[in-house]
Amino acid sequence: MHVVVIFHTIGGYHAARLRAAYTICQQKGWRFTAVEVTDNTLEHPWGDIRQEITFPYKTLMPVKTTPASTDRGYQSTIAASLLPTCLDTLKPSVLIIPGWGFPVSRAALSWCQRHRIPAILMSESKRDDEKRQWWKERLKSWLYVRRYNAALVGGELHRRYLIELGMPRDKIFLGYDVVDNDYFRHGADTARRYPDAARRRQPKIPLKPYFLSVTRLIKRKNVLRLIEAFAAYRQQIGEEEAWDLVVCGNGEEETSVRNLIYQKKLNNCVHLPGFILYKFTVDWYGLANAFVHPAVQEQWGLVVNEACAAGLPILCSHTVGACPELVQESQNGLLFDPESSPDITRALLYIHRLHSDSRTRMAKLSRQIIANYSPQKFSDGLLKSIYAILKQN
Repeated sequence: MHVVVIFHTIGGYHAARLRAAYTICQQKGWRFTAVEVTDNTLEHPWGDIRQEITFPYKTLMPVKTTPASTDRGYQSTIAASLLPTCLDTLKPSVLIIPGWGFPVSRAALSWCQRHRIPAILMSESKRDDEKRQWWKERLKSWLYVRRYNAALVGGELHRRYLIELGMPRDKIFLGYDVVDNDYFRHGADTARRYPDAARRRQPKIPLKPYFLSVTRLIKRKNVLRLIEAFAAYRQQIGEEEAWDLVVCGNGEEETSVRNLIYQKKLNNCVHLPGFILYKFTVDWYGLANAFVHPAVQEQWGLVVNEACAAGLPILCSHTVGACPELVQESQNGLLFDPESSPDITRALLYIHRLHSDSRTRMAKLSRQIIANYSPQKFSDGLLKSIYAILKQN
């Protein structure tokens, strides 16, 4: 048995999942290989994480040997053209494929169909991600989803959507959306024990208590409305008592975000440190008081996993795909309407006004919840999907 898993790039999230999958394949006496399209992307510049890759892998378009002008993005047709030769060499017994809408995904599924190799879909799509048109949904079902033999998804919302697209419930397994919980737990705890050292590593971390958001500065992430809500929160709490707001990330809305901060006279209390490398995010999580994720549209939201593992109360848009699994209302956090600034303000005020003991209980529950969504869950789900295929055959 040779298990092959494809990802666009192997970042911190993927490496944790793949290490767990490799371990379980070794225990079964199976071969295992990960295939990545490229070892670097502009969208997710992970930094150097090669030390975290302890499993066999192949890179279709390495940065060192691929011309800089080559399209290495998700819609790259060049990568799709290179994949069949790679798979011919690897000769997988089962192929695990991310999604169905990318050229590489379609090339992988087509290769499986030609060679009669089982294909497992990895998906975090849900019905409300966008407006759906019935004829497109039908084509999606016929041309792609029904051709997969099994699927690994994030949560129940994602399972329901695949069932709508024609995949049998008993062929859909959970565990796709996980991160390295231990990394975020240990890193955040270390930052709390040694805050001065954390601030030396990351000197832009504010001295005041702060809300933390880790996101891209793009429209659907809803950062502008978060800042509006934060301004209202600050007016009600008062400048002296109010926490600061930190938004880690960059993106096309950065100028608009900075302009709004200036207009609202929040320059001294809203911090934009830019994109933070994966290995340093734990310092920001560790010294935060609460985590906020205001996205209008989010298939899952792995930053919620990170924040739970780091031990934080979670304030989250109810449209985020991770919410049903990771956020228990008034237990480890609060949900809000991302289209309503007053509702976001309500959540900020609520968590601020809680006694510190109550916030500590929320943080502990976040860690209890996320313990069920570890890299082991990814490997277990992958194993169940493979067994479902073997049983079927």
